[in-house]
Amino acid sequence: MDIMAIILLSLSLSVDTLAVSLGGSVSLGKVRFAEEAKVSLAFGIMQAALIFLGWLLGASVASFIHKAAHVIGFLILLYIGGSMIWSALKKSDEQVDLKGVKRLLMAAFSTSVDAFSVGISLAISGMAPAEALTLTAAVFVMTVLAAAFGVSCGSVLGRRFGVSARVLGGLVLIYIGVRLLV
Repeated sequence: MDIMAIILLSLSLSVDTLAVSLGGSVSLGKVRFAEEAKVSLAFGIMQAALIFLGWLLGASVASFIHKAAHVIGFLILLYIGGSMIWSALKKSDEQVDLKGVKRLLMAAFSTSVDAFSVGISLAISGMAPAEALTLTAAVFVMTVLAAAFGVSCGSVLGRRFGVSARVLGGLVLIYIGVRLLV
């Protein structure tokens, strides 16, 4: 996987974090640096941990399903990308509450589940350990930046660009899946 694909994948995976932190910043009120850092690190660590754990799981079963690996990776990314687009386009008035450790960790986990699946599909498709570590670091950095931006900018940007950003993120995941297939 080249550096541009890693950057695009990291951006795509961080879109949910951006949307949730934009909307969730309303629940935080006036945000101090310590609160912004806590939210950003929670999202970044969860996202990076789950993509790497997914890669580890995928790498452990890759030899069993090697012949169908590219198709499986494509189908997983197609599903995740399609789900991102679908959830972005359906109307919802849900509010995200980032106050309290339990709620914050639940929000971070819910936005990171797709990273776990992406990690599995990339490992099955033959991603090398060095690439997995590079991707994990890139996902961590991008997710921390997305969460920090979201928390600091508030819900105004989330309402304006949230749907478009999530649709774009879903399309990028589908594109990466098509590249795996081809």
